[in-house]
Amino acid sequence: MNINHLNTPPAVAATLRTREAGTLRDLHSILHHPRSLARPTANWRPPSKALPGGDLTMTLTRRRVGERAKARVLGYGGEREPVYLITLRITDPHRTIDPVLAEGWVRALVDDELIDSVHEVPSGHAATFVWLVDRHFVPVPSPASLFIGFTQAA
Repeated sequence: MNINHLNTPPAVAATLRTREAGTLRDLHSILHHPRSLARPTANWRPPSKALPGGDLTMTLTRRRVGERAKARVLGYGGEREPVYLITLRITDPHRTIDPVLAEGWVRALVDDELIDSVHEVPSGHAATFVWLVDRHFVPVPSPASLFIGFTQAA
């Protein structure tokens, strides 16, 4: 599937939702699967999936949200308690990730009305996005400042 001609993330997301529904279902399954929950062992690696149309790979990781982060989100005006931090990382071994394509994949996974809950964090050649979800995996609004220094911590 060639979507490189699309020039906005919403256009990429709409095309992916139509043409790659199976891939998106697989990615949602990975996210909900117990294996995506980060483990404190050196040999644990997040589950990954090769994306269609090239050398892109997406990894999805869940981490439990600590009490301090929960308090900050609720203090920010949140109405739902965050349970997990989701980290989505897209890599290509040969080149820097196209930011429009990367954001398009994220927008295809997250409902349009909740996309403002997703934050991109700088990560060199890869594209890395983070967001908090409640116990039903619905994104929870959070301040971007919560993720300052995330790449050093992760």
